[in-house]
Amino acid sequence: MMKWTSSFGLGVIIAMACGVVQAKDEGFYVGASLGSATIQQSGSDPDIGDFDFDENDFAWKIFGGYQFNGLLAVEGGYVDLGSPSSSGTKVDPYGLDLFAVAGIPLGPVRAFGKLGGIYWDSDLTDSGDKVSDDGFDVAAGVGLEFELGSFAIRGEVEYLDVLDDTWMYTLGATITF
Repeated sequence: MMKWTSSFGLGVIIAMACGVVQAKDEGFYVGASLGSATIQQSGSDPDIGDFDFDENDFAWKIFGGYQFNGLLAVEGGYVDLGSPSSSGTKVDPYGLDLFAVAGIPLGPVRAFGKLGGIYWDSDLTDSGDKVSDDGFDVAAGVGLEFELGSFAIRGEVEYLDVLDDTWMYTLGATITF
């Protein structure tokens, strides 16, 4: 009896896990998110001298991707990190990102993590002097997504190695085709 009960219990758990993995709609998706970016940068430049910058501003992004199954996706998009300013210094960064996304479906909620890179460009203006910088750096994030069929609401936190240290906090939506 004990062996049958254990086998039945294991079968129920496997069946539930298989159904959960299939919960996320597969295919192409698009989305948009709004939120805030916190940008930190310090350094020295011959034109503007020493500077230390730690501010936040309104940020947004548009993105798209392909969901291979309930677990794996690839995603890319455009990110505008706002134009925060402080004491006459203004930073204006934006970029294009690309991520591998891994998710764990838990019924209608899906936890996900992503790892990839961002090509970014930024202008730093201080008292009229402008310095431009760009690069390709690491990007990573974690989030939760609440799925309602092909529509989903997502919240996420992303670390972007833009300038010295950039964090982006957003709330958005996706639709899968």
